[in-house]
Amino acid sequence: MSRRMEESVEMSASRPFVEPRPEASGGPDRLVATLARHGRFAAAATLLSTARCTTRALNSLLAALCSSPAFLRAAPSVLRRAAPHAAPDAATFRILTSALCRARRPAAAADLLRCMPALLLDPDPRHCRAVLASLCRCAPAADALAFLDDMRRRWGVSPSRADHHAVLDALLRDGMAAEAYEVVATQMDADGVAPGLPEFERLLRAFRENRSFDAVDEAFDEMLLRGLVPGARAYDAYVGALCDRGDLAGARRMLECMDRAGCPPGVTTFGVVVAGCVAAGDVGAAREVAREAVRRGLRWDAPALAELAGALRAGGQLARELLLEDILRDGCAAGLDASPFQQLIGGGGLCGGRGRRSGRRDTDVLAAGR
Repeated sequence: MSRRMEESVEMSASRPFVEPRPEASGGPDRLVATLARHGRFAAAATLLSTARCTTRALNSLLAALCSSPAFLRAAPSVLRRAAPHAAPDAATFRILTSALCRARRPAAAADLLRCMPALLLDPDPRHCRAVLASLCRCAPAADALAFLDDMRRRWGVSPSRADHHAVLDALLRDGMAAEAYEVVATQMDADGVAPGLPEFERLLRAFRENRSFDAVDEAFDEMLLRGLVPGARAYDAYVGALCDRGDLAGARRMLECMDRAGCPPGVTTFGVVVAGCVAAGDVGAAREVAREAVRRGLRWDAPALAELAGALRAGGQLARELLLEDILRDGCAAGLDASPFQQLIGGGGLCGGRGRRSGRRDTDVLAAGR
């Protein structure tokens, strides 16, 4: 159906222009709107291209066309045919770009907005933000970042915190952590939006995942220089990065720094260091860290144990012995049932050799440890 409509629109270009009768002033506008409202798109497009209609009539037809992705591709042709009579206005661009965003074509919508200054038109801030949000969801992060700059430089629209968060999400999704850091550390300040702990926590995790350890240090220092007090999640990401780079001594010192900063480490942070020590092959240090957590009165609950078990599973027999002896015996939360936990960490043979020597099954050892 849309193909026939397009053919009708194209054929209308060869028809002679008919000057409307004076008594019919305003009639073509109403007729175009009525035809569009009733789905007579080809007839409405023909009338629009041959009669002297207004921009309002053009927008009525475009709004009807753009209500369906099947008809959206005919919209540019309608716009061209109406050009001698009805100049597009800001509403025209809003209709078209909104439809393109709904059709998951935000890059085309952004290109349309960039054409507006040539017509002495500027998009309004709400319109810009809608296109930016669609770019962040459906387009490469680099496109969203470029459009954010256009908002600021071309149209004088100051990005909001929500705009920066959307761009940050897109950049981290596409693995562009360095560009995300630039947005947080530089652009947000320039736009009058001060970054907070959530932004830096996400950057720390992203840099750790990328094994960009120098960037982890830079982001952590930047956070402190801004007077932001790290929370447990920020410390966990930083301590984890220290372990990943093999700086176990630095990770253990950071546990003491957390105490002095008034953010004492919990079982999750201790678990990060335990897993880091095991990964480095220093099971003795891992035991010391686990025992320190127990001495502090910390107890692992099921979610914390699940996370630690996943980190230790690749550590081999010694790691599993560590898990059983130094945590399950004294460090489990009260009431933690042994059977579900055994399933949690893979079940069977956690400490097979030790269990066989003692003549007891693992579940017996776990029960005795509670």
